[in-house]
Amino acid sequence: MEIVKNRNRNAYTFANINLLGKCNANCYFCLGKDIAEKIDCENQANIYFTEWKNFEKFLDSCKELGIKKIYLTGQNIDSLQYKYFDELRDYLQALGFLFGIRTNGYLLEKKLSSVLLCNDEIGLTINSLNPETNNVIMGHSDIPKWNILIPQLKNCRVSLIPNRYNIHEMMDTIHYVSEFKNVKYIQVRRISTETRLDLLTPDIEIFENFFNEIKTQYSQDGEFNLSQKFVINGMPIYFWRTVETNINSINYFTNGILSNEYFVVEGYLKNEGQIKTEKK
Repeated sequence: MEIVKNRNRNAYTFANINLLGKCNANCYFCLGKDIAEKIDCENQANIYFTEWKNFEKFLDSCKELGIKKIYLTGQNIDSLQYKYFDELRDYLQALGFLFGIRTNGYLLEKKLSSVLLCNDEIGLTINSLNPETNNVIMGHSDIPKWNILIPQLKNCRVSLIPNRYNIHEMMDTIHYVSEFKNVKYIQVRRISTETRLDLLTPDIEIFENFFNEIKTQYSQDGEFNLSQKFVINGMPIYFWRTVETNINSINYFTNGILSNEYFVVEGYLKNEGQIKTEKK
């Protein structure tokens, strides 16, 4: 299967802080595994953000590009594992940025009060509501208490990732999430990879087959950045093929690599000379 990147991107609208470290989960499709040999030795989860290389340069780039939204996400670790999460949130919001996170939710109960102080979107990923399925996908048979946690979030979106293990549960999960009226929308994401297409092609095909099934049952209700919108059980659902959309961002990696590429892996590899130069 050939994956074609859409290089006709819109103006920058957000930036990612890609935290590097050791994750509390082990999702087999994690994009960080594409460059595991490059980043598995990195860990900035316990380093104060002012000590991250090129961090102020990253913030200057955001200001110069007119970027207002910054999301803390993880390249190979969950965002809520960052030791100085509160301090980073307060610092960025004091500078006038909107600050949100992307998380697997396994530390959400413990850090809920901290997350509730974020002034932008909280993105949750739910892989399965079935303990056995969830364990195969990400190495966790315990499931976050979504029924307690999700209703407390003010600005929330949920990502679902159809794959070989959970596809038979996908519609049940969509209907489950759609019952939470504070969830703004569901993003059904196609697995992305740049170096493991041979392994993940079956999952990409599963996404496309699921999309085609939805098209036969529901009428498209618009689009967002080239992702197709449907409404199921009253909930907006967007089918998100990351590299085919036209949304745009810059990416900062906590080892000091700064990339103006929306494509995360490509941007990392193009700019890794930034840290090689510094280490000499």
